[in-house]
Amino acid sequence: MNGLIQDLHYALRQLRKTPGLTLAATLMLAFGIGVNAAIFAVFYQVLLKALPVRQPDQLVILKEWSKYETGHLDMWAGSPQTFFSYPAYEALRNGNTSLEGVAVTTVAPATIVTVQSTDKSLAQHVSGNYFSLLGVRPVLGRLLVPEDDTSNVGKSVAVLSESYWRNQFGSNLSVLNQEIEINGSPFTVVGVARHEGLMDSARPAVFLPINTQERSATSQDLLQNPLHQWTNIIGRLKDGVSRDKAEAQLNTIWWNWRRDVLTTHKNYIPDAKGWLETHLALADGARGIPLLQKTLGEPLVVLETLALLVFIIACANVASLLLAKGIARTHEIALHTALGGSRLRIIRKLGLEALLLGAIGIGLGLLLGSLTLNTLASVLPATNSIPKGTLSAQLGWATIVVCAAGGLVLSLIFGIMPAVLSSRTNPLNVLHPQAASAPGGAATLRRLLVAGEIGLSLVSLTGATVLGWSLHKLRSIDPGFDTGSHILTFRVDASMLGKSDAQVRNEYLEITQTIQRLPEVRTVAYAAEGLIDDSEEGSNVTVSGYTEHGNEPTPDENWITPNFLSTMDIPLVAGRVFSDQDTATSQRVAIVDEAFVKHYFAGDPDKALRGTFGFGGGNRVKLDCQIVGVVPTIRSTTLTASPKVPFIYLPYDQTYSAREPDPQNHPASFYVSTAGDASALAPTARALVHNIDRDLPVTRLESMRGHVNGVLLEARMASGLSVAMGLLALILAAIGIYGLLAFVVTQRTREIGIRMAMGATREHINIFVARRFATIVFVGIVAGAFLAWAGINLLTIKDASLAHTPMWLFVLAATVLLTAILAAAALPARRAAKVDPMVALRYE
Repeated sequence: MNGLIQDLHYALRQLRKTPGLTLAATLMLAFGIGVNAAIFAVFYQVLLKALPVRQPDQLVILKEWSKYETGHLDMWAGSPQTFFSYPAYEALRNGNTSLEGVAVTTVAPATIVTVQSTDKSLAQHVSGNYFSLLGVRPVLGRLLVPEDDTSNVGKSVAVLSESYWRNQFGSNLSVLNQEIEINGSPFTVVGVARHEGLMDSARPAVFLPINTQERSATSQDLLQNPLHQWTNIIGRLKDGVSRDKAEAQLNTIWWNWRRDVLTTHKNYIPDAKGWLETHLALADGARGIPLLQKTLGEPLVVLETLALLVFIIACANVASLLLAKGIARTHEIALHTALGGSRLRIIRKLGLEALLLGAIGIGLGLLLGSLTLNTLASVLPATNSIPKGTLSAQLGWATIVVCAAGGLVLSLIFGIMPAVLSSRTNPLNVLHPQAASAPGGAATLRRLLVAGEIGLSLVSLTGATVLGWSLHKLRSIDPGFDTGSHILTFRVDASMLGKSDAQVRNEYLEITQTIQRLPEVRTVAYAAEGLIDDSEEGSNVTVSGYTEHGNEPTPDENWITPNFLSTMDIPLVAGRVFSDQDTATSQRVAIVDEAFVKHYFAGDPDKALRGTFGFGGGNRVKLDCQIVGVVPTIRSTTLTASPKVPFIYLPYDQTYSAREPDPQNHPASFYVSTAGDASALAPTARALVHNIDRDLPVTRLESMRGHVNGVLLEARMASGLSVAMGLLALILAAIGIYGLLAFVVTQRTREIGIRMAMGATREHINIFVARRFATIVFVGIVAGAFLAWAGINLLTIKDASLAHTPMWLFVLAATVLLTAILAAAALPARRAAKVDPMVALRYE
């Protein structure tokens, strides 16, 4: 123990003797670990973290793939394959023998009115066995139970999420048995749950019984219609039952249920064969339904790869510094060995020194990573895909352990490397006055490390350049409508306050007229679904004169006011726009896009204008909707992908008709065209809406330019962070080249002096120095170019647009790197050219 303490004191003295090297090494290690800690914390949260429930590895999410689907799809978020009708859930629940249980859930917008405030949030509707299946325990009170599934209008109960309880109620214990109003209906708070839902970016404020999803006559349709898909189903495997076995058993139930539905609803399912070509799959449910993976998954993989490259480059620099220090101490190590010192003692001394250096760098790196993560979380604006507070601003234990272990292991390896290399050398040879000052293995290793730094820096720079180019391409996309800064948008939903259709219609009309009277406002319009909001709703359609061919697309839908198209600068290709005469009592009409015309009418707009269609499938569908207009296909749902299905526009006033499946759900995304900057109008618009209805929450209030920037936030963040890491890698590579050449010049001072004494000019000396790094640079550039090319090809599998990456991006990255290398090499070369031969040879 005394020997260990002595070696520890020795290591501290050695670090104090070389403060410059110690500072440089710890800072480089800190930057490498700090970047990785910040990125890996988000990477772990989005792609690796399991739900904090009992045995999450046993959870499964049900998915179905069918050749033919029909009916209505209410998909708030996620994949269409994960949505089922409530009768499908009942069939699987009642027939299941291989799962411990199955529960059903769905997420919906909610307006929550409490004594403290009115909030626009999310409610998760769940079956009574949901919490017991997951193994969630209450923080306060009780959770929902199967008895709560029984409908008791006016006596419904609610469970608050812990985060909502703490933020809105200040962790007040008296919240139990309080009455709150949700979407216009009274609920009694019976408990608080330490659970944030199944979807990582859709954290509910409150959990409600599944039968409270609708407060209207259509709730029976939701609970009984087998063709209305609106719920997610989660199950838990029994102990000892494999996923394949459970899947096989459930598929029997699933197919039999589909057959029974075909028997009872054959008039609504024209493709009977396709309906029965179906498969039920059990997907891994340990992480719930990870929505963020779809949005952030690929960018995070790229960013984590770049962060690892920066970490490796930083470690290579630290290794190079430690090798240089070890080479400078070669005589010391040889003398220690010649005097009888053990190799193990030498390795222990150098190992402790490296561990101390690594521990300091890791501590600073984790602090830097935490500060970076907090900064990103504070400046990151809320978007539809990443609501505020979705990403944690804290470094988890997994992140700390991974970063600390990696830093300590690499520090230890490169710290003891000089002792290992020196142990292979005869001490007498090293102690000879004319001996070379650096073992050949150490010098070769340093050159390889620097070549590796250059190659990895080129990969990092190329990745940053390609991501920046990809962002530029996204910004240049024309979505097909006006996205200028003069358009103001915001979203309201008066129907969530329990108001009748007439009250909602009058309130929206008053909002429109009040804002329209402002002098800077040109036009005001609204739609049920916002543009590029990643929200989809649609039903299959039956079109007059069209023969279905199986696997038909399900067109998306939106309900708009008459001047919506002109406000958003969407041109009319044929026919007419909606008018004030298109009401709930008039002929049902629709405007379709060119994709709809191409699919159903062979691309003939005139033929489309004579056509009719009806929602649903089968021979009982009424073809009562007349097509009156055709518009271009626009990117209405998402900006980053081309539209995949046809689109239908319907008059907003016809949503109030009792013929619609959901007459009481009337969200509205307003669009206000102004004469100037719309952002300046935002406070006025909010105040006007609150003057009309103080309980009506106004959300997503921003200009269309700001909305587009928010939609592209993930791409902008990925591009910005990749550029920052590319620049950091560039700086570290330049430091590596500088350190190598400075070391070469110092070690070769005597040789340079002899050369100059024999008549070598400064140009000859510059060439001599250049030769020392030309091969290293060439090897690094070639290896980096190959790795960058392979990386881009790998990314092309996920993003086909990268297949057209222009060659000049690779040339640009290589040029920037070469410029930095030449700049870093200039100072050592200049020092070498100024060597005085008399001074260099004085000690000969």
